[in-house]
Amino acid sequence: MSISVNTTNPILAALQDLNTAGQPAADASLIDGPGSGASDSATAGAVNIGQGGSLDLSTVDADAMSLNRATSIADLAVGAGQSVASLLATLKDQATAAQDPSLDPTARQTLNGDFKSVLGQIASTVDQASFDGVNLLDGDSPSGLSLPASAGVSLSAQNLTLGGPIVTLAATASLGTPSAAASALADVTNSLSNIETALNALSDQASQISAHGSILDQLSGALQAGTTANGGTSADGARLLALQVQQQLSAQSQPIANQSPQLVLSLFR
Repeated sequence: MSISVNTTNPILAALQDLNTAGQPAADASLIDGPGSGASDSATAGAVNIGQGGSLDLSTVDADAMSLNRATSIADLAVGAGQSVASLLATLKDQATAAQDPSLDPTARQTLNGDFKSVLGQIASTVDQASFDGVNLLDGDSPSGLSLPASAGVSLSAQNLTLGGPIVTLAATASLGTPSAAASALADVTNSLSNIETALNALSDQASQISAHGSILDQLSGALQAGTTANGGTSADGARLLALQVQQQLSAQSQPIANQSPQLVLSLFR
């Protein structure tokens, strides 16, 4: 389950403006005198994205807020998923021990009770992995999280409920007999393999969403600076901020490149 990052045309144009604005400031003389040609040129990108009807601060801020919410949801899901994986590892050890046919009834009963307790912890962890009304792990959101089209990001669900497509071990599993323990062990082993794949997908998506959100946060600051510079205040401040955003884009382009190389190529034309 992969993620796609599709930047809208106005935002992409704004990022290109910021990239252009940063280039003249690459030398050591970062600040020129007020009204100088270099300063005016470097500020132009920030001013331009602060004007025009195609891109405004409220649009960028709304998208950034949606992405920050998605990041929180994804981070919680990843953390809960890691807890489930750890609990499954405990179940594997218990099921392995319970395969011993020489285990006395009292020891088996104790082991089975511990096994059932861990199963309950898994169910509870999945049920509580909810943020702002969204739970990506309990199977109630099979289509994942949909964000505004302008944000261009989606977040996939990973159903970690017991007896589900990933954690195939049933909630009724038991270690009551050696054969039951062997069956449970097979399901636990399969579940551990499945959950590794699921967590990798969630982690990748969380990283992409976080990186894209950081870019929008920087763009929001540049929009504010562009509006301020257009109002007659220091153009040097806008110029410096435009350069900062350009540097941030350069630093953050690699994770996005893994998912959307065409976007990155467009940023640095």
